[in-house]
Amino acid sequence: MTVVIEMPYPEGMTAQKETTDPAGDRRRSPARARMVQSAAMLIRERGIHGTGLREVVAHSGGPRGSLGRFFRQLSEAETLPAAISVIVTPWRRLLVDHDFALGCPLAATICDAADNDSLRTHVCEMLTRWQAPVADAYARLGAPRAQAETHATVLVAALEGALILARARRTVEPLDTVERFFTSRAPDPRQA
Repeated sequence: MTVVIEMPYPEGMTAQKETTDPAGDRRRSPARARMVQSAAMLIRERGIHGTGLREVVAHSGGPRGSLGRFFRQLSEAETLPAAISVIVTPWRRLLVDHDFALGCPLAATICDAADNDSLRTHVCEMLTRWQAPVADAYARLGAPRAQAETHATVLVAALEGALILARARRTVEPLDTVERFFTSRAPDPRQA
């Protein structure tokens, strides 16, 4: 869905105040619930392609600044291990808080709509948008720009695979492994 796809990685995953959903005993934030309800309503009115995240945030009364939280946290990380933690931690929390029922909306979308060129292109653009700040963090924290792009591609690909493995195995160990792997191979800023 376009609405879900347009969220940065941890958006909707980092809510501080949570409540229990009696139907599924899953932890949910009230703000997230309002956004989901708004998204459903707007999609019914405008269709998937006519509904964007900004409209959902406005309709739900959510804070505008929440859209950039992930990118702000990533750009403020002082070390590459801290930046990798900013990327991985919300996914770990999402999996645990939702009993491994939720994963990456882009992976689910591309698997279900691989024959839809318009949707495939949109997913590709969103993955590129997710990858860009990761590459920026690598470059800012010591990797040459060409290597930063490569590292970001491999990290995003590894993370997507780890999310699939984590859901299948019902453990966050694949995410932990990805985080350890990339943290141990962080470029040394002194050698840049």
